[in-house]
Amino acid sequence: MTNANRQAAEQWVNDYLDLYNYAVRIGDAEWQQEIVHTLGSKEAHIRELSEHLVLRGLWLRFDAINRKMIELYEQLRDNRDAVDGERLREKVWELKRQRVIVANEIRAHRP
Repeated sequence: MTNANRQAAEQWVNDYLDLYNYAVRIGDAEWQQEIVHTLGSKEAHIRELSEHLVLRGLWLRFDAINRKMIELYEQLRDNRDAVDGERLREKVWELKRQRVIVANEIRAHRP
């Protein structure tokens, strides 16, 4: 588990403990039991949260690659220098390769 995922898991547990304390304070026994049950299956919830964070990170990378590709295509459109154009096309090609890798990772993490 990455440090970010560990922190998110700790925050999840802390949030549920805060909810439990609030449920105790207001005397809602049914809600307390529900929270205890949820905390009892925390591993599944944390695994789901971790998977969500991984997917979110992959989608952010995918979007960043697309934005960079758009910038490069605009530079290519405005560029008249053949050497510069070739360098830009190579960068675009590398970004396309990265995008395929990220897309495959996204597919691998989806149900």
